[in-house]
Amino acid sequence: MLSMNVKVPSSKGHMMAGTIDRPDGPAQAYAIFAHCFAGSRHTPGASRISKQLTEHGIATLRFDFPGLGQSEGEFRNTSFSENVDDIVAAAQWLEENYKAPQLLMGHSLGGAAALKAATRPELKKMIKAVATVGAPFDPAHSVLHYAHAIGEADANGSVGVVLGGRELTISREFLEDLANTNPEEYLPKLRKPLLLVHSPIDVTVGIDNAQNIYSLARYPKSLMSLDKADHLLTRQGTAQRAADIIGSWAVQYIQPLFVPAKTTDTNAVSYSARGTKYGDVVRTSDVAITTDRSKNTGGKGQGVTSTGLYMSALAVSCSQAVREAAKRMSLDDVRVEVNHNGDGTFTRLITLYGDLSDAEVETLRAAGAASTVDGYVKKGEIETTVETASLERRRRQNKLHRAERLGK
Repeated sequence: MLSMNVKVPSSKGHMMAGTIDRPDGPAQAYAIFAHCFAGSRHTPGASRISKQLTEHGIATLRFDFPGLGQSEGEFRNTSFSENVDDIVAAAQWLEENYKAPQLLMGHSLGGAAALKAATRPELKKMIKAVATVGAPFDPAHSVLHYAHAIGEADANGSVGVVLGGRELTISREFLEDLANTNPEEYLPKLRKPLLLVHSPIDVTVGIDNAQNIYSLARYPKSLMSLDKADHLLTRQGTAQRAADIIGSWAVQYIQPLFVPAKTTDTNAVSYSARGTKYGDVVRTSDVAITTDRSKNTGGKGQGVTSTGLYMSALAVSCSQAVREAAKRMSLDDVRVEVNHNGDGTFTRLITLYGDLSDAEVETLRAAGAASTVDGYVKKGEIETTVETASLERRRRQNKLHRAERLGK
């Protein structure tokens, strides 16, 4: 998994701090996650769900709403409606800079904002499915816990409340906007597959909220119980469980952006990793490996270097050759260390564990030095050819590979 920090312009031009969590291989789809009321992109619901979704091939943008986390702006000048606009702005930015999001998600009030945003015409062609976790039916529910302060805000124009150890100012306009938001108006307009994930023991936003949303939403719709989970998903494993539920459900609606060609141990394919300068994703034997240059050579150090891959191949091939040659010997274990000397040469140390004679040690040393990869190296140069191709050809190849994998 790769996590990249980005800056996303809000609907009013404030720069919102964001993070894109990407799978090691090419993303099958992009998604957006809206965090909970007065939270940030680093809350368990946003961070853990987004990271776990990479296991399902989904790359997710999570961002701090203006005035929260590391984003610009003042919370007192924001509103629920503006948060909805910010989700639309984030989706448009993602489409312009990466790929259009197909999955829209939100936690708590962020879930309510996602539900309303999904009805916006700007997202009609982008979003294929919507999923919420612990979302309230009525967005005004988020401030009911501060009912004692609402009167003060109405009288004075604003009121300070403490949330998560921070003091935030809630304005009269913020409360009025919530009061004027009617879910009975926009929920029936939601024409996307909907998944509601909710804990039956949520004491902050009761599960009756999910039932009310479900009753107004159109089919296809699903309500899944996230058992033993608290509202903020702080209990170990609950956020990851929510992500697995969402990922398994969403696969039937998203359109895969990339289906890799079948690879074997006789070929390797490298694709440049979007959003990095030198990052690549290498596929061989249907396994994906993330690679990058080291920081001192211009990379970000977010993957194995090409030299590291070469040394790994020398070490692994040597270890396997030694163990194969030691089938009838008392070899308990073997450790192979390969070092780059900096001048283009390498050294390799084989450590053998077991009751071995001098002759057996020499036999195993010779076997390690004659490993499969060593044999390739000794055969000399690699024949290299080059071709040019358009991105359209890449897209056609992806479609062919997808059809092959689906058996069409």
